[in-house]
Amino acid sequence: MTSPIYVAYHSVDHDISFWQDALAPLLPGITLVTPDTPEAQEAEVMITWNPPEGMIAGLKNLKGVVSLAQGVDHVLNGKTFPTHLKFARLIDPYMSEAMAEWVMLTVLEYHRDAMAYRAAEKRHDWIRLAPRIAGRTTVAVMGLGAIGSVVAETLTHLKFNVIGWSRSEKSIPGVKSFHGDGGFKSCLNQADILVSILPLTAATANIYNAQHFAEMKQGAAFINAGRGKQVVEDDLIAAIDNGHLSGATLDVMVTEPLPQDHGFWDHPKINVWPHVSAQTNPETSGQQVAKAITDIREGRTPDNSVNVTRGY
Repeated sequence: MTSPIYVAYHSVDHDISFWQDALAPLLPGITLVTPDTPEAQEAEVMITWNPPEGMIAGLKNLKGVVSLAQGVDHVLNGKTFPTHLKFARLIDPYMSEAMAEWVMLTVLEYHRDAMAYRAAEKRHDWIRLAPRIAGRTTVAVMGLGAIGSVVAETLTHLKFNVIGWSRSEKSIPGVKSFHGDGGFKSCLNQADILVSILPLTAATANIYNAQHFAEMKQGAAFINAGRGKQVVEDDLIAAIDNGHLSGATLDVMVTEPLPQDHGFWDHPKINVWPHVSAQTNPETSGQQVAKAITDIREGRTPDNSVNVTRGY
């Protein structure tokens, strides 16, 4: 009789049966267990999203961890991560495509004045605003990694003038890319619509603050699908209220779920989304998670390994 393969599981997004059902056909014998069970101490791998501090270190038999997302800040930042563990993240093409869909939707809302027309609809006001030409609208994508590069290239198909920024130099067809501190400022200065898909690291925490909002173009729009902790929220509201920015669309917040009394909810120029721009889908990522589990258990370095020191 084959011994069960215990894999520790913790996520605030889905019940344990969600991933058990997805992985069982791919890894016969796998049994997902919660970290508070005796079986979890036998687990060699943990799959997780946003585990509490100390949870990973408390599982003494672990060989590695698999993040159920493309970002890893929810596993690393402010938490103890044992340095001997292997660590893999998802690089799911579906998530990149889903993010590109969401960004196109939100960019086009600004480009086609959707908020103004919806407000006019409520007033029963038959207005017509001057159209914009996509080629004369500069969209800056901040973060040109696995997701951001797909987003930037997709936007070029809509004929926008697409620029982008990354920590190191990147080359993407149809996209003028910048890097380094000077390149970051250049993107801020040029963008009519700025889309952030940056990972959360020590260098990007609070990066969107009063100084950087002031360096953006008058009337620019801000879209954030990266991490909420990159934005100084009071500074964003101030930049919109003083008329420097035209508005913001936010899929991520400093505190999630967003508190009921938060100023974003009822702000007429801020659109709130509940962190759904690109959700993990076991149908498209299950094979990758199963392979990472197998590789870690058998002592191999999994695909899409994370540099824990660098944070991505």
